Amino acid sequence: MVLRLLPGSAFTWAPARFIIYVALYVTLEWLSDLRAPGGMPITAWSPGLGVLFAAMIRGDGVAALALFAGAFFTETFFADALPGWTTTLFVAGIIAVVYAMVARFARAMGLDPRTERVHDVALLLSAALGGALLAGVFITLLLTGVGFLPVGQEARVTMPLLVGDMIGVAVIAPLVLRAGQARVRADMATSSFIVGVAAASAAAGGVIWVMLQDPAQYTSEFFYVLFVPVVFVALRNGLDGVCITLAATQMTLVGGLDYLGYGSGAYAQYQTLMGVLAGTGLLAGAVSSERDAASRDARAARARLKEKESEAARADRFQSVTGLASALAHEINQPMTAARAYARTAQVLSEQEGPDLARVRDYVGRSIEQIDGAAAILKGMREFIRRGDAGRSFVHPSDILSDALLLVRPLAAQSRIRLVSEPEAVDPIYCDRVQIQQVLVNLIRNAIDAISSSGQDDGVVAISIRPAGRGQVEFAVRDNGPGVDPDFAVKVFEPLATTKPSGLGLGLAISWDIVAAHEGRLWLESAAPGLTEFKFWLPSASAGEGNAMEGIDSGQP
Repeated sequence: MVLRLLPGSAFTWAPARFIIYVALYVTLEWLSDLRAPGGMPITAWSPGLGVLFAAMIRGDGVAALALFAGAFFTETFFADALPGWTTTLFVAGIIAVVYAMVARFARAMGLDPRTERVHDVALLLSAALGGALLAGVFITLLLTGVGFLPVGQEARVTMPLLVGDMIGVAVIAPLVLRAGQARVRADMATSSFIVGVAAASAAAGGVIWVMLQDPAQYTSEFFYVLFVPVVFVALRNGLDGVCITLAATQMTLVGGLDYLGYGSGAYAQYQTLMGVLAGTGLLAGAVSSERDAASRDARAARARLKEKESEAARADRFQSVTGLASALAHEINQPMTAARAYARTAQVLSEQEGPDLARVRDYVGRSIEQIDGAAAILKGMREFIRRGDAGRSFVHPSDILSDALLLVRPLAAQSRIRLVSEPEAVDPIYCDRVQIQQVLVNLIRNAIDAISSSGQDDGVVAISIRPAGRGQVEFAVRDNGPGVDPDFAVKVFEPLATTKPSGLGLGLAISWDIVAAHEGRLWLESAAPGLTEFKFWLPSASAGEGNAMEGIDSGQP
């Protein structure tokens, strides 16, 4: 019920929230053992204050009015320790105004009600301490001013007020703020979370039982053992686990003190230590949760980056296909036209009397060859367009080169550029076939575009594959085009760097990333006019792990 009373819930009508807030405050204060040491209006701790302060942190102004009414009602009908209703009214007003101002100041300082960062938890603890200190000082001055508290006895009220209010806010407010979120409640319902918190709470209860065995001679030596389960649950279940464990520990401690008849001095001592434990546990839990959140964000960012890189590579392939489209259309049209002519001729021959079946079979065979050639081009295009994330396998470099040439040959023919293939005998490589094909297509197409833009009529692009030693296979693409401008050469592999009017500037950058991901290296060997050459090497399948890694350049050329 408590978790649904914050703004944004079904309780949107202010009078209803006010009544519920007041009822909650009074009930929780009554259940928390209204112990008044020395006749002073002081409780052992204030869980009701923690609930309403959480609502104020969420920006609900009704909670401040409810705190005033709840404090007045509680002091009047349950504590009955103040001299007259006027003093009680002023005490309730001090509590409500101080905590409303502190909550407003904390929000202005950047306190996020979700309390997901160490910064938020530290601000919340500071707000708890500041509010408790201010309320304690003003109430003490008021009681001294009306003659209810003798001069020189101010510490008897200020310190217990400070500790009780601070514990109430520090233990309850973070729990209410965190559990008010649907995602957090879902995490709290998991079996792993429940087991961890239950174990820590049970351990804390056992320590308290041992610690409170002798009311006549209480000691705080065992209290420090409580840090062990609290830190354990902080590391295991983060801030949410700490919030629940601290609440369970506080209720067990106060219940044990009351049941065994401990005096106000023991209350003050143990509650002071509880304040230290709460602050330490909350900060440790916040650090653990923030670390886990940062780890999740990093994993999500890596996944998004990988997805974006895949999308960029696919966009680059689509751009390459766009540039090859007209040439491919012409290239496919030729075999299809020839296939139709062969088939038509075979049909005419088969309809003649005494058909020459040998010629018919010959023309049908030629038609099939032309159709297979067109199908090969289309298959290569389809494989090239796909995402290229099907995984790696052992591939012979000459097969990759053949696939790449199948795609770029129509564009070279249209630009009247001669392609020269110079593969040597090399070992297979373990790679993503489509991705390495994309690198070759990018390099060859760039060479064709450079030659075409210069207006040369004797353009040549040579592609070679040769062993490079140390278990490496070297690919080289060279052309006799205009070369690469020296100013552009230094940033040729940077994303968005391009000299083409309609270029994306992604081709070489993606190619560099692909080669690097395959533990290889891509570089501009020569930028000279008439001898422009790009090279890249990849480890061969026969290379040992050490050889495959040796010589890898960790940065872009």
